[in-house]
Amino acid sequence: MNLVIDLGNTMIKFGLFEQERLIKTFLVNTDRNKSEDEYLIIIRSLIGDELKIEGAIISSVVPTLTLNITNAIKKLYGIECLIVSKNLKTKMAIKIDNPNELGADMLVGAIGAHKKYGNSLLVCDVGTATKIYIIDKNGAFNGGIITTGLGASLRSLVSSTSLLLEVPLVAPKKYIGRNTKDCIQSGVVLGQALMIQEFAKKFETELGYGLKKIITGGFCKVFSENLEDFIFDNDLTLEGLNEVFKLNGYEK
Repeated sequence: MNLVIDLGNTMIKFGLFEQERLIKTFLVNTDRNKSEDEYLIIIRSLIGDELKIEGAIISSVVPTLTLNITNAIKKLYGIECLIVSKNLKTKMAIKIDNPNELGADMLVGAIGAHKKYGNSLLVCDVGTATKIYIIDKNGAFNGGIITTGLGASLRSLVSSTSLLLEVPLVAPKKYIGRNTKDCIQSGVVLGQALMIQEFAKKFETELGYGLKKIITGGFCKVFSENLEDFIFDNDLTLEGLNEVFKLNGYEK
């Protein structure tokens, strides 16, 4: 059984795989102040120490926590955790100005999407940041955009104003808000949905061909009624991690 870990700025997502099959997922808050031993206790409580974990891989955008998590895995299961980096095999061409700038989360998300859905894809990952990127008709990573995520947008709005309060991040029924809560939800949530749709159109125009559209990430369900032409798939990063694990000779 393989353990895959997506260490993000807001959440840490764990997945257990038996070869190609995702068995279970676990989600915990990212806490930069927690120690190696505290994460060991958390992982043990989620997964247990009786399972036979034969391999592990981690994609991290929080370098200060990577060592704590990998050391906790080593103590629990006696295995070294493979860390996603530019040195690993991926079988994916990266057509951007500086491939070394590509974040591990975007790389494994693209690999998971490509394996599952093929070429000519637009992937929208809505988490702490919102990332929209392309797997082109030749199966190469072909760039995209990074912008402020829903949570950060709402916090920025509230912290910069005296009279506005935080509201639930849900889509209102109508675009025209008639109270403060609906106005904020329309601006933040529906505003981002419109942005995603418009970028999808612009990307297709620039590329000159249509794209299958996938949405993933912690906030993807917020858009369930507003992005009807998107496929919702919240496990792309985990599936991409498992694929990278196999490509580098660690299949169990």
